[in-house]
Amino acid sequence: MNLLRFSKPLASHTFSEGMLNQMLRELGNENCVSVPRANVLEGKDDFKIELSVPGFIKEQISVQFQEGQLIIKGSPAEKQAENERYLIREFGLRSFIRRFSIPDTVDTELISAAFSNGILTIIIPKKGEAIEKEPKDIIVN
Repeated sequence: MNLLRFSKPLASHTFSEGMLNQMLRELGNENCVSVPRANVLEGKDDFKIELSVPGFIKEQISVQFQEGQLIIKGSPAEKQAENERYLIREFGLRSFIRRFSIPDTVDTELISAAFSNGILTIIIPKKGEAIEKEPKDIIVN
């Protein structure tokens, strides 16, 4: 029996969820939930999640860690003057939620986030014992 290592511990966006949202957008459903695109990188000392959220400001985004998951939510403020109405509306900000499963090998107390130019960057440091160490040569006597 072979054991397979789960290669993407931080990915949670499922194919079916993306397909459903795409179909709803193509059908013109204004109420569908948007799913921002994410990059997940693994470095020697940490994981980094980059979320593309153009048009949002940092006060409209919340990041929480709960029960082994990083939960990122965005809620835009709807702004439209009373004396205006859209004749054509091809884009707009929609609420979103993304969840990422976080492995036990990270230090959840040191998770940090920064927002700049429409990109939310979350740094998730690894615990000391999870950091890969350089190979050590052992001298044979």
